Amino acid sequence: MPSANKFKICMVSDMLATGGAERCASLLSVFFDKNNCQVHHVVVVDKVEYEYAGELLNLGRINNNSNGFFDRLNRFRVLRNFFSDNEFDYILDFRVKNHQWQEFYIAKFIYKAPLIVTIHSYMIDLYFPKNRLLTNWIYSNCNEIIAVSNGIKKRIDSNTNYLNSKTIYNPIDINYIESVSNETFDFDFKYILAVGRMHDNIKQFDKLIESYANSELPQNDVKLIILGDGILKSELVGLVKTFKLEDMIRFEGQVGNPFKYYKNAFFTILSSKNEGFPMVLIESLACGTPVVSFDCLSGPNEIIINNENGILVENQNFEKLTLSMNKMIQNKEFYLHCKQNAKPSVERFSIEIIGKQWLELFKIK
Repeated sequence: MPSANKFKICMVSDMLATGGAERCASLLSVFFDKNNCQVHHVVVVDKVEYEYAGELLNLGRINNNSNGFFDRLNRFRVLRNFFSDNEFDYILDFRVKNHQWQEFYIAKFIYKAPLIVTIHSYMIDLYFPKNRLLTNWIYSNCNEIIAVSNGIKKRIDSNTNYLNSKTIYNPIDINYIESVSNETFDFDFKYILAVGRMHDNIKQFDKLIESYANSELPQNDVKLIILGDGILKSELVGLVKTFKLEDMIRFEGQVGNPFKYYKNAFFTILSSKNEGFPMVLIESLACGTPVVSFDCLSGPNEIIINNENGILVENQNFEKLTLSMNKMIQNKEFYLHCKQNAKPSVERFSIEIIGKQWLELFKIK
């Protein structure tokens, strides 16, 4: 039962940096802290960039750099003692579940409170082992499974035996975004924006570059700015040279404040194979910037109102993606209509609204 004074929550994440799940955890922690909750974080990797509220157990610092058997065993010991010493009302787990037997051990022998697991990707194999028996063992003590999109929820419901999944969208702090998006910005040219990691080809920046090259944007002096980094970046830079677009496509890497890039973009574009609930789209719209995105699985069609706050493109149809880019620059009246609707369309994802849904889940009034 909830404690008599403060509701005590532990939020477990891979880190507090880089990803949408991690940003969600950090933002919710600040909201919970403001609503009479005592918040603790556990992170696995020593990477903390997002603002958060509460106390932090950083397992990434309990490391002798070898990551050997005894090193991992020591982290398990610290984690077990942490949960034994603290009586939490809920544990919120935001991690993917790549190591199945490790997750079985954590679920059965380390977690000592009601568990809520959040699923942030349409690729649910990252969370649910294909072995159904092992999945049942890992999730047998799970009170709720929270999907961050209806598309993910439907896939969970159709591929597992769980009936206790529900959707709670990722939140955004609209006031914070509005504040930092107005910071000084020195680009004096028109551009569209793409954002994402380059460690794999989920974002399909290579095909986006080709679609941009085939569009009318280069000859209209509308550049393409790409934020993000990863091992594929050098290949993408080479591809830009192949198209002779070095002056039109810029790689800005990881930036501390992406919101001022959103704010000043003509529109933001998403060309992914799949998503979970793409924060890129929500954050762009919160900055008043329309979006163009594939109707990929999952999330975009729960964010974009087609031809109202952006364009929802037939999934993986790169020819139509190019045509949609052209439409945005050709039809000024249409563009201004989407821009006018951008910010109001994401007010339903505000931290106040989404945070209240979490408090209702906890049965906190």
